[in-house]
Amino acid sequence: MENSDSEFRKPVQEWIVELAKEAGLDISGFKHKVTQEFKKHTLSHHGDEKTESSRGQIAVTETDLLNIDTILENPTFAVAGVKRKNKYGKIENRIILVKNTENSTILFEEVLSGKKNKALNAKTLLIKKGTITEESLLHILESNARNDVSNFKIKYADAVAANSTIHSAQTADGGSNLRPRSSIN
Repeated sequence: MENSDSEFRKPVQEWIVELAKEAGLDISGFKHKVTQEFKKHTLSHHGDEKTESSRGQIAVTETDLLNIDTILENPTFAVAGVKRKNKYGKIENRIILVKNTENSTILFEEVLSGKKNKALNAKTLLIKKGTITEESLLHILESNARNDVSNFKIKYADAVAANSTIHSAQTADGGSNLRPRSSIN
């Protein structure tokens, strides 16, 4: 595990780099980046127990943030090809890591591809009750009009995880019948 005081963590795993390539993104050589801004944002927007409960989520705690490397090093599945319009109207490419446990975690990362800053920058973290499936993640993403999931690509860390989280209707065609949002409003 990398020094938790450093913003930069381990390099992005090769299987996630390959997934991003399928979605048209070159993230080879990138590292994960976890900033104090990310931690403050996550706690202020997703740290209130009452608010998160009303959303069907669990409040994020300092302890959850201390365990971020577990998600980075061993996600259940990853998603690439999601675009999001930020508050300034700029389109950001996103990589999403999901770690399924008793309470599942969704980490949203922004692809930073500047000359000096090539990283997957952690943006926010959600904790959901139960298991996150392709279908439930897609529902979460589609519920926000700033997301474009028309190029939604998913890859699992291993076949066992894939079989346990894919909705049966999605297995025959590899998920091509998912209902993507076609544009950003």
